[in-house]
Amino acid sequence: MRTPRESFPFDFRSLEIFLAVAETGNFTEAGKRLGLTQSAISQTVGQLEREFEVMLIDRKQKPPSLTIAGTVLRKQAHELLEEARRVVSTMRESVSAKLPIVRIGLTESLFPLLAPVLGVELRSYAHQVSMLSGPSFFHRQALLQRNLDVSITPEPMYDIEGLDRFVLLHEPFILLLPVTRRGKDNGDLARLAAELPFIWYTDRSHMGNQIGLHLRRLRLELPRDLAYDSTSGVVSMVAAGLGWAITTPLCMLDARPAANSVFCAPLPPPAMARQLMLVARSGEMGGIPSLIADLARRALETRCASEIAGMFPWLGDKFKVGDP
Repeated sequence: MRTPRESFPFDFRSLEIFLAVAETGNFTEAGKRLGLTQSAISQTVGQLEREFEVMLIDRKQKPPSLTIAGTVLRKQAHELLEEARRVVSTMRESVSAKLPIVRIGLTESLFPLLAPVLGVELRSYAHQVSMLSGPSFFHRQALLQRNLDVSITPEPMYDIEGLDRFVLLHEPFILLLPVTRRGKDNGDLARLAAELPFIWYTDRSHMGNQIGLHLRRLRLELPRDLAYDSTSGVVSMVAAGLGWAITTPLCMLDARPAANSVFCAPLPPPAMARQLMLVARSGEMGGIPSLIADLARRALETRCASEIAGMFPWLGDKFKVGDP
């Protein structure tokens, strides 16, 4: 017989671990998400099954799949955790007008634009504001492992439940060319690729994956001889006349010291675009994520929208701050 303290066959951490397995379909990947070993994940799920006296995951299937009971628990666990996080958030706000810390991840192209503004404005809402820069895959892992509270990223993470998303801006992809291509016909990417090597963003970045998917849809299989994590690396190679690339106006704004050494042009149809979003775990920080999103939109509107319009007047309304 259970004592009053043991009246429930689970705790919130075990439900969180079970949800990670349910969402990833893999014990190892769930462990990576939560910073735990595969063995610890397996033991926790096994303990839940013993406590509930029912199988939650069919391990005979490849990959493992949820049983009917597991599917029911996934839905109920998600709702329970959301409510628990709202309780924690409410209690924190009731104790103090300020959060202890807000940890924000920013892409490298946005860091110089947003870090100063957010650092100043958020002092009224948090005792400590920590901002980290890096590629989007780093933000994803840090957010899932609770090393970040908020991520401003091009990766919306639609495959992960329990996240709030706020659109900050919408921008098209553009061609990045050596200045020797000015005045030439750059409307045929296959012909361009036959004349010059393509300079890639690495596939570790969300943008690199987006560009790769776009080129595959066009049935362009281009060699990956040259690939860089940063826009500065891509721009330097194009400026040296060693190839061409696909990038975005915001990335070029971040690399504007080298902008006069390259030539930018619209991407030939079909068009490709991306959204930058603020992503945060649902129900954990009250209205802070929405506040940060509003601050970021205002900063982008005042600090970069007009400058990008001046750099690329042919963009028209294709670059838009806010939700288009």
